[in-house]
Order: sequence, then C-alpha cells, then structure tokens
Amino acid sequence: MGIKVLLGIAAAVIVGYLGWRWFAPAPQPTVVHVPTQRSSPRPSAATRPTPSKGPPAQQREASPTPARSMVTKQPRLAPEGTYFLLQRTSLKIDSGVVGFAPGTKVTMIDQRDSMTTVSDGQYQFTVPSSQLTNDLDIAESAVKSDYAAQAQIAESIGKSVREYKQQQRDALAASEKEKAQKKTGQKTRRTGASSTPKR
Repeated sequence: MGIKVLLGIAAAVIVGYLGWRWFAPAPQPTVVHVPTQRSSPRPSAATRPTPSKGPPAQQREASPTPARSMVTKQPRLAPEGTYFLLQRTSLKIDSGVVGFAPGTKVTMIDQRDSMTTVSDGQYQFTVPSSQLTNDLDIAESAVKSDYAAQAQIAESIGKSVREYKQQQRDALAASEKEKAQKKTGQKTRRTGASSTPKR
C-alpha cells in the first residue's frame, strides 16, 4: 500500500507541474532603453538629382568632352620629277649588265601606260611605274629591306665558302694520312724482309 501511495503522489506532482507550465502566463521580456546617437544624415540614392529628360544628343552636348587632336603625319615627298627605285633592276649594255639597287635616285623622262622611262644621270632605262616612289620614307624602307636581304645572302655565301674550305682541308688531311700509312706499311714490309736470316 505504501508504494502505491508514493506512486500516486509522484504522478500528482508531475501532472501538477506540467499543468502549471502549460497554464502559467509567459514572462514578459524586459525592455532596456538605450540612448540613441543621432548621426548626420547621409545622402541616399533616392536623394540624388535625376537627370533632366531630353534627347540623348542634348545631354551629351551638355557634358563637354576633351577634343582629340588627330595629328596626321605628312609624307616627305621628293621634288617634282624625282623618284626612287623600290626593287632591283638591271640594264644590258654593250660591255655587260648594269644593276640598280633599291633606293636609286632617278629622274622621270617619260611615262606611258604602266611603264616609266627614267634616268640615273648616266643611263636611261624603262621600269614599271609600280616600282617607283617619290615618298622618301618608303624609299628609305626599301633600302633597309634590301640591305638586310643582301646581308643575309652574303652571310649564307660566306658560310658555304667556309664549309667548302673545311671540306677541302679535311680531304687533304685524310689524303696525307693515307699516304703516311702507305709509307709506314712499305717500310714495315721492307724491314721484315731484310731481317729474315739467310740459310
């Protein structure tokens, strides 16, 4: 009987606690008053002035843009009637062939269709008009390009000459070595023959 009483008391206590938790009023949160600091108002996006409505062209004109100064390089031209060769050309004469390098200064004698007759002061010859220029910068560029090409050709020729000379030296050294080996072999045979005892 004592155990049943204790269990009944325990059950009553638990039910009572749960009922109190269920029906008890919720505690009210405490409000703490914090002194607020007033800061200086900041401009927001809403307070920005809206652009005035109007055609886009008028708005662009209102904001001045720096003017771009376009400086065009003026070509350096030779005096009238003076031209320069852009490519190598040659002229057959009685004693052989005369060559004219790019950049050679010539004077126009006559022009017909796509061909122009010019003179370098000593010889007169005809070249295609497309191979002539009166622009000093273009002529200078043609001279530099031709010089670089000629230097490359000269270097290639010099390399071939050096390789040929080296081959000649190697062939001569091999020939001398072969002759020396033959002489050494003959001496060895002679010495062997003379050293055999006579019976």
